[in-house]
Amino acid sequence: MKKPPYFKTSLAVIAVFILLLVMKSYSTAPTNQQNAATKQNSTTTQVEKTEDSLVEDKRVYEGHDGNKVKHVYITVFDQNRVPDNDISFYELNESYKEYSNLDDGPKLNILFETGTDKGPEKSGFIDLGKSSPNASIELRGRSSRLEAQKSYKIRLSDNGGLWYGQTVLNLNKHADDVTRVRNKLAFDFFKEIPDLISLRTDFVQLHVKDMTNPNAGDEFVDYGLYTHVEQLNEKALAARGLNPDGHLYKAENFEFYRYHDQLKLSDDPTYDKKTFESVLKISGSEQHEELLTMLDDVNDMSKPFNEVFSKYFNEENYLTWLAVNVMFGNYDTMSTNYYLYSPLNSEKWYFIPWDFDKALGRDAERTDDFPSWHLGLQRYWGTVLHKRYLRDPQNVEKLSKKIDELTAIINEESMAKKIDEYRPIVKPYTLRNPDLKYLGIEASEFDSSYNKLKTVATRYQALYKESLQFPMPIFLHYQRENNQDVFKWETSHDLQEDTLTYHLQISTEPTFQSTILDIKDVKKFSYETDILKPGRYYWRVLVKDEEGHTQIPFDYYKDNARIIHWGVQEIIVAKGASS
Repeated sequence: MKKPPYFKTSLAVIAVFILLLVMKSYSTAPTNQQNAATKQNSTTTQVEKTEDSLVEDKRVYEGHDGNKVKHVYITVFDQNRVPDNDISFYELNESYKEYSNLDDGPKLNILFETGTDKGPEKSGFIDLGKSSPNASIELRGRSSRLEAQKSYKIRLSDNGGLWYGQTVLNLNKHADDVTRVRNKLAFDFFKEIPDLISLRTDFVQLHVKDMTNPNAGDEFVDYGLYTHVEQLNEKALAARGLNPDGHLYKAENFEFYRYHDQLKLSDDPTYDKKTFESVLKISGSEQHEELLTMLDDVNDMSKPFNEVFSKYFNEENYLTWLAVNVMFGNYDTMSTNYYLYSPLNSEKWYFIPWDFDKALGRDAERTDDFPSWHLGLQRYWGTVLHKRYLRDPQNVEKLSKKIDELTAIINEESMAKKIDEYRPIVKPYTLRNPDLKYLGIEASEFDSSYNKLKTVATRYQALYKESLQFPMPIFLHYQRENNQDVFKWETSHDLQEDTLTYHLQISTEPTFQSTILDIKDVKKFSYETDILKPGRYYWRVLVKDEEGHTQIPFDYYKDNARIIHWGVQEIIVAKGASS
């Protein structure tokens, strides 16, 4: 059959078209390769951008044996040898009575040496004939300074060398911790947890030669077992591969409010560093613009919180910090005992844990009454940032998920492993003088108290889950205005969105055995009464959800017998008081 002429033409056209395509592919190949290279470079650039995750270089812990007792020997010089030592070591230990702020307290110049249990030995520290100081010693700890056995901070001078790469020793006695290991246990776990940084900890036996005491001999005196925790400073940050510059603050009495009267720029004519540090202790840059900008935005209720949070905080770091505090039952973290860190050239702020001697079962050893909100989610409700974040049920779910995730690291088996490693060190020291003399329990009870550490995290996880069923605590406010006494309180919050009722009580006694006003279902968040007669009054508001879960306020009253009445506010109406 004869093919039509147009078919041959079509074949020719197709052949030419294919040839053109092949030629085009060769001509465009370099362009495609350039595009691929450009895309690869773009990807590489994205990878090289600074991540906002907090990642520490774990190599800092390699070769560090924190379970081996280190021996520290200090010689406290008298004024004859060191003129600046114008007080005795005894007076240093008693100086807390005179100095309410430890930063203003006295220091003594000392000779710092290391060695073995046999005595000091040359170990890299400059030998000045043992007659010249190479360090200073001072008291440390806000509450521990009141204990019979003091805790100390030792600062090595330039001629004092480095102690395992560190210039500061924080020697904690932890006299109210019968196990002696709670703080160390926490930081040893942090070394294994992502999105947090830890600090190196060591067991230290302290030996003191007190030349300021004329009745003391020329021998070193055993001061017992201490635990050292690495000072968080520029050296510690750099050792972990983190930017040593930037901002580092330690929370002293800080709940993320703006604190306009205390927190000011350093070039403000009314700026006072001591006032500033009553809220946040400055451990880094004294340029506070970034901090104050962040606090302005956190306290600006007109700004969407999720946008503010994502701008200034890393959620994984934040959730991990919250989770470990919940799992360890660290009730002393609502306004203190943590650091805020922001690297140079970054808007992000990171939480770094600090001080866990009040955690891991310390609440169970207390002899006084303890409010339930201290051990659950509620303890964070008094802090602006936490309150805004946890108001969202999805964020609470994220926290619960993070706690579940961390049980792969923090569990009864891992707890048992760590405390069993510590026991051969801690028990002999604790059950002999000088530590035995001040131990808060009978020596025969040590093992049972120590073994409770194994299950303590399990207990706190159960308490956390239980706390989710309860309403949030509130703050109370009383004032006299327009010839009336006005009682106001905050709105509570329920994670299950149950309807809440408020029960107002006013009494002349903090135990509320009898009341002068008792209203079970107040419809608003304030109540006005006629002016009360002069005297002392106590009031509270009990919050109840639909399931009967009752919550008390954050407020408390301590009576003359030092008994704390939780959830109660005292009112003193003076004679002749008016509006």
